[in-house]
Amino acid sequence: MINLCAHCNARFGGKFPKGEPCHICGGLLGKLPEILGKAASAMDAKWKTFALSTSIPKEVLSREEEAWDYSDGECIKSALNAFLSKELEKKSGKTYSPMDADGRISINLETLEASGSNEPVFFFGRYKKLIRGICQSRWVCLSCNGRGCKKCGGTGKIYEESIEELIGDAVVSETGGKYTLHASGREDVDVLNFAGRPFVLEVKNPSNISPNLPAIAEKLNSEKKVEVASLTKVPSGFVKLVSDSHFPKTYRAWIESDSPLTREDAQKLLSFDFVLAQRTPERVAHRRADKIRERRARIVSATLEEKESNAGAKSLAIVADIHADAGTYIKELIHSDSGRTKPSISSFLEKQCRCARLDVIGIEDDFLNLLLP
Repeated sequence: MINLCAHCNARFGGKFPKGEPCHICGGLLGKLPEILGKAASAMDAKWKTFALSTSIPKEVLSREEEAWDYSDGECIKSALNAFLSKELEKKSGKTYSPMDADGRISINLETLEASGSNEPVFFFGRYKKLIRGICQSRWVCLSCNGRGCKKCGGTGKIYEESIEELIGDAVVSETGGKYTLHASGREDVDVLNFAGRPFVLEVKNPSNISPNLPAIAEKLNSEKKVEVASLTKVPSGFVKLVSDSHFPKTYRAWIESDSPLTREDAQKLLSFDFVLAQRTPERVAHRRADKIRERRARIVSATLEEKESNAGAKSLAIVADIHADAGTYIKELIHSDSGRTKPSISSFLEKQCRCARLDVIGIEDDFLNLLLP
C-alpha cells in the first residue's frame, strides 16, 4: 500500500493512508518553510514582480507515477509552483508574474537551495538614422565568422558600426548583459531615416533592470549618428508586436536619368498611383523567396531641382515623395530592376531612371503609442 504525507495525500483527494516518510516525496515537502526562507532572501529589492522555476528530484517524479496508477491527482510540480508562489508573495510583498517578471527565483529541491536572477528586460523606442553607411544589425564577416581577418580589416564585421551596436552598447553600459535588437523592418545601409523606426532592445542577464533611460538617450543622441526617442521599458510581448507589424511609409527620393528630366516629367509623376507587381529584386534574391508581391505606391509630390556634384557639375533631378505599402522596394520602383517591378517610374516616364538618394521621412505607426505603458 502507498502511504502519503499530508501534503501529497491532499493532492490525491485524501485517498491514501497517511504515513511518514511519504512514499512520494520522502518528507521533502516538510522542508518547504526552510526553502521559502532561502527563496525570499534571494529576491532583489528592486523587483516588483517575480517568476518561479522548480527542479524536482527524478526519483520523486518517478514515485509520483505509481500513485497515479491508483488514483487521479495533481502534478507535484504544478502544486508546488502554486503553493510556493503564493507563499513568496506573502513573504516578499512582490507579485508573482510568470510571463513578465523582473526576476526569477530558481529552487532546487534536491539540494534545497534557492537563487535569484534578473529576467531579460525589454526597451521600446524609435530610432532615426542620421548618417549613411551604417547597417541595422551587426553584420559578422562570413570569411572569418567574426574572428577577424584581412577581408574585414581585423574587425570581424562587414560594417564598422551598426544601429544595433550603437543603441545596445549605450544601454548595456548601464544594465550589463547581452543585447539583441528587434525592429519593424529595416532601411538599406545607404538610406537615412528621419521618421523614427520602432524597435525593441532585448537585454539578457542584466545586472540592473532599471537604468536611467533619459540619460542613455541623451548620451546616444549627442553622437549625432543615431537619434533615439520614446525609450521606455516594456513587457516581452512588445518584441512580437513590433517585429510582426508592418507600416506604410513615405520616402523622399532623388531621381536621376541619363536622359534629360523636365518639369513635365515631374508633373506627370503626380498621377503615379498604382498597385505594383514586384518580383523579388535581384540584389536580395539569394536570401529571399523568389515571388511576385503586390504593393501600392503613389507619388504625393514631385519637383524638378538642380543638383551640383562635388566636382561642381550641375544636373537636374526630380525630388519625389513616395507613399508606399510596407515591403515595397523603392529603388526597384524607380529603376524597374530589369522589368521585375511593373509599373516602375522608369517605364512610366519612358526614361531609364535611377535612385541617387533615398530617405525615410514618414512611418505610420501611431497605434503603438496607445499600447505603451
